[in-house]
Amino acid sequence: MTLTQYGIKYAVHIITSNFGNLVAKVCESLLRRRHLSLKQLIGFTELTPQQVKNSLLILIQHNCVQPFSFDQSEGPKVTQYIALFDNIIHRGRFAKFLAVVSQELDTDRELILKDLLENGRLTLKQIIEGAESSKSQGDSAGKDSVLESFLKLVNAHFVERCPAPEPVLEQATKQEGPAKKRGAKSAKMVEVPETIEQRVIAAAAPPEAIRFSIMIDSEADACGGKSDNMSVGEKRKHATLEFDAEFGSKDEVVLWRANFEEFIRCLRHKACVENVRARLDDEAAVVLRAMLKATRTAEKKVKTENSVPLSLNTIYEEVINSEAGRSLTVGRVRDLLSVLCDSSQERDVDEDESYSADLKKILELAQDDEVESIVLKRYGKDAYTMFRILSLAGRPIETDKICHSYHLLKRTKLPRFSITCGRMITCIWRD
Repeated sequence: MTLTQYGIKYAVHIITSNFGNLVAKVCESLLRRRHLSLKQLIGFTELTPQQVKNSLLILIQHNCVQPFSFDQSEGPKVTQYIALFDNIIHRGRFAKFLAVVSQELDTDRELILKDLLENGRLTLKQIIEGAESSKSQGDSAGKDSVLESFLKLVNAHFVERCPAPEPVLEQATKQEGPAKKRGAKSAKMVEVPETIEQRVIAAAAPPEAIRFSIMIDSEADACGGKSDNMSVGEKRKHATLEFDAEFGSKDEVVLWRANFEEFIRCLRHKACVENVRARLDDEAAVVLRAMLKATRTAEKKVKTENSVPLSLNTIYEEVINSEAGRSLTVGRVRDLLSVLCDSSQERDVDEDESYSADLKKILELAQDDEVESIVLKRYGKDAYTMFRILSLAGRPIETDKICHSYHLLKRTKLPRFSITCGRMITCIWRD
């Protein structure tokens, strides 16, 4: 990711408001210089070693910095530190994350998530103790209910295991940096190289089978309880997986954190559904929500361009699970899918119909609407009309042609308007 000056300033502002100027100074040095060692950080920030160490501990605890090292055949291993820009920006979305859990699950899960968001990383014992003190319930009932809520958060992928404390990266063979502009043909053939931040995140992430697994027996014993007496024993079969030998032993302390990716995915899906509701109707929104709900766990990345293909029968089964979708017939769902999905998809007559929604297009339309509303509020109807002409054209247009199009749309005398047309367009694009 290529960070802009405004992005860095905003990230530093978030860290300053949360942790103070000293921590923000360390974070800003990392954001501007990609990754640094402890010695380099002390030199750039001109802080004492203890101040830099304490700042790094705070940033690591709150998932804003990831330590790593390069694989070196010779010489001592030097720990590097890199700021995770996306995680820093997500701190401004914590209220939305809590709202997602409150809507999809309940307030008990919201208390656990709030504790994780405020403290960054916690063990299961710390989570249970924090939730018990908040709920002010009896010890036995509190542990059972908190553990059950925690299991539901993990099964819904809202909570995950923390990444490896210090992954080791191989030295990059190619120079990293922003990708160069290429033509259409070369863009398909040449892959954009990963940034150092993406490589570190991928190396630190635990395997999917372990990322959302829970060792009930060992972690319950650490909390002072017996797993045999827990009321969530039935869920243990689905949530428990044995450690891989390469991941760690049973005695290893497991830390948990909020899974920002899942929350962004939920908010992204919600934005798509609400945009379809505004552009089409409530029935189309119900169908799209059913498609996204059925395939949410199958999505490999957050910013996926198309939803996972589903058959008509699978989509209809998910639609009728909701109260709003029980009035829809199969024919009506098929008609709505033809509008929501790409009509150019090739389907074999002998095979089952499969549908995939173009999420990228839906979000682009929503973004266009948002930009147009800003232009309308800031510059008025005349500027909004001109911006619509440029937006629909999708290419540069001469000022005279814009004036002519505006004249046809507004039936305004062309000479009176052509004097201010160029100034307005310049003002719009300058901002």
